Amino acid sequence: MQLQLDAINLMLRDLGVPDHALLHRAAFRGCTCELADLRAELIAYLRQRRERLRSGEDA
Repeated sequence: MQLQLDAINLMLRDLGVPDHALLHRAAFRGCTCELADLRAELIAYLRQRRERLRSGEDA
């Protein structure tokens, strides 16, 4: 369980750091809004998953 929590925390930290190359590619392809929406969905999912792991629901 701790390894999963560590991985989730790493992903959340990574999603919180702007990736300028990715943002540039998204702008070039015209999908900046979709990328932002997907990022928000991933963050919400990972936070929910982290809380379930911490509470023992997904143990």
